[in-house]
Amino acid sequence: MDYGALNGYFDGAVAKTLAAVDISPAKSNQHEFNGTGPLRALFGDDDIKGMPTTFAYLEDDADPIFDHGFTTWYDARRRHPTRTEYRLYYNDNKCIAAARPGDLMVLAISDAGEVLIAFAKAGTTAESQLRWLFGIGDTADTGFKAAPTDALRIDAMAAQILESIGIEVGIPSAADSFLDGLVERFGESFPKGADFSAYSVSTLGELDWEGDPDGSLVACYEREELLFRVFERHILERDLAPFLGTTLDVDGVLRVTMSTFQRRKSRAGTAFENQLSMLFDARGIRYSAQKYTEGKSKPDFVFPSIEDYHDPAFPVARLTVLGAKTTIKERWRQVLDEADRVELKHLVTLEPAVSSDYTTAMEKDRLQLVVPRPIFPTYTSGQQEWLMDIKEFCEMVEGRQEG
Repeated sequence: MDYGALNGYFDGAVAKTLAAVDISPAKSNQHEFNGTGPLRALFGDDDIKGMPTTFAYLEDDADPIFDHGFTTWYDARRRHPTRTEYRLYYNDNKCIAAARPGDLMVLAISDAGEVLIAFAKAGTTAESQLRWLFGIGDTADTGFKAAPTDALRIDAMAAQILESIGIEVGIPSAADSFLDGLVERFGESFPKGADFSAYSVSTLGELDWEGDPDGSLVACYEREELLFRVFERHILERDLAPFLGTTLDVDGVLRVTMSTFQRRKSRAGTAFENQLSMLFDARGIRYSAQKYTEGKSKPDFVFPSIEDYHDPAFPVARLTVLGAKTTIKERWRQVLDEADRVELKHLVTLEPAVSSDYTTAMEKDRLQLVVPRPIFPTYTSGQQEWLMDIKEFCEMVEGRQEG
């Protein structure tokens, strides 16, 4: 499902790699960015005071930091007859305090005149994803560059990145047509994850699991994400209604929203595992899911079975272990310790634009990343040469199974 173009969320954007003069108190106490040409093209020639601004700082091994404040665009030489000196002033905030020289900065403005300033720690997947989302590339330019916000259509993967920087992605109006079917099937509460996954896939019609497993898996993921959002909004409208009367019950709203957040957090990984099980079942691939190998180690999938894994006489060359994570961050290292008999392990993800630092470390540690083919373009050309797609993985496991 298409959630629209990036320019439906932002009127324009610029990006730069932070220099010490931008943020370091030892280098500058001005709390200002120089108003170079790309910034002037974004804000224009007139002074703009007190623009509401959301600041975000992203890294891979910690929760995002958010702060709110204001920015002001002005010409410091407004009264000079021939010269201009534009600057963008920002207030002190937690995100600026966390940012370091070399980090990526993206500044975007909405049609309502609200500003987003997002920072991403250098070398992280968060940085890679912002570069992909805003079409910035790998440049380390410390001057502002325009970001082409009209170039990208928002799919489910891009929607997750937008939400990581505090932008709520709207549900396409066409998706409302699914609500009646969801209510008829599940009533007014969420079912078990496997039941929701199965129903979501059933709305897609015939899938080509044999010829196009990559496209089919992505289609399943995107459809379930969409239906989940539609049904969640319906449930939220009901659950929040009692607390939104003439007197706002803040505690009630917080309870509902916290419960919603936990549900979102817990379902994504389970849904992905369900979709992978459908893929393997459709292709007749034998596997065991969520079974213990050694001690408390429990890989997501063992091929051809956990019984074969525990059989000392079964050839190691025919065993395959697969971890499954919708997003990986630092958690990819968990897969390394989940099956002692298998030296080269596999990890499948739906995460776009994983950083080169991570994929290099994975290759060094004998972990093969598996990514659906439609997500390949979010990775660098060098990474794409090393990645394995879903069809390649299935055919490898099928070959070992036949052997």
